[in-house]
Amino acid sequence: MQDGRVLVAGVLSLSGRYAFQGRLAGAGLQQAVADARSAGGIRLGDRHVLPELVVLDDRGTRAGVRRALDALVEADLVVGPYGSDLVREAGTWAAERGRVLWNHGGSADDVERLPGVVSVASPASRYLAAVLEALAPHRPSARVLLAAGRGGFGQHAAQGAQQAAARLGVSVVDSMPHDEVPEAPDADVLVMAGTFEQDVALLRRLRTRPPVIGAVAAGLGAFANELGRQAEGVLAPTQWEEGVHFAADFGPRPAHVVRALRARVLSTLSAGTATSHVEYPSAQAYAAVLVALHCLEDAGSLDDEALGAAARRLRCTTFFGRFGLGEDGRQLDHDVLVVQWCAGVKRIVWPSEVAETELDASPV
Repeated sequence: MQDGRVLVAGVLSLSGRYAFQGRLAGAGLQQAVADARSAGGIRLGDRHVLPELVVLDDRGTRAGVRRALDALVEADLVVGPYGSDLVREAGTWAAERGRVLWNHGGSADDVERLPGVVSVASPASRYLAAVLEALAPHRPSARVLLAAGRGGFGQHAAQGAQQAAARLGVSVVDSMPHDEVPEAPDADVLVMAGTFEQDVALLRRLRTRPPVIGAVAAGLGAFANELGRQAEGVLAPTQWEEGVHFAADFGPRPAHVVRALRARVLSTLSAGTATSHVEYPSAQAYAAVLVALHCLEDAGSLDDEALGAAARRLRCTTFFGRFGLGEDGRQLDHDVLVVQWCAGVKRIVWPSEVAETELDASPV
């Protein structure tokens, strides 16, 4: 810390394979810091300090993450990249140096368990499990096919789905990579957890569509932009949506965050890619900064051990929902939502207490 400023360092894919999600997350980081500064900064011991943000491009590679983090090693707070594979690299870097990594963009369960990683989003094992839990009352005897990416995120998502299916009494007929799923799957439900491109490509090549489809990629508005009418009826797990309004224990109210992020995203993304709907990568990046700054106030110190301890004991609700780390380090208090594409719009369908409409499990 210098001159009453706290340096918040972000490593994001401003180019490369995660560039779209990285730019969304970057808007969230920028707005969180801007809002904290507008509110007069944060209290650190007996004085107020102002956060200052610097973001470096990791170019979507593990080597790029290392280079960027090495350049930012003197930062007071380090915010990780988007993508579980890149966060795994960043978490390893942080563990080697005894640093805390504030994680918004990597949900693979093994990543969230890394020492020093503080995650605001639910782990990957909850993604497809939530979709099956939402479906169970409507299709209790469904036969489910899992399409899982070969990386850690997809594998953890599939494992969570299999555990949920066993608990719910739902039959999983098979689990396989996206490129091995037949064009006419013999299943009532097809759920998929791969990269955005993998999920979209699989949906495009289906010759016969199962009655119900769930896809992690469908949590982003770009899903409907890519698929048009093919997106209709598809279910998706999501970490946050504009339509949920939580009573926040600290930080801005949900309505303020939505307005501010909408304006920030529109001014940040290039023409043709911006959207008036705030996507969850922006919200969860904002939440990571919000939680990090709160822990800094609680710890009263920039010491990483003290910051990590503050994060582990924190139990709260922000605009993003509940926060609470489990004993293994994963984010266990935050709830995954399930949305469904209806007439070109995402609608929350589960859990029931925040649902905007009822889930439609009839064939499209």
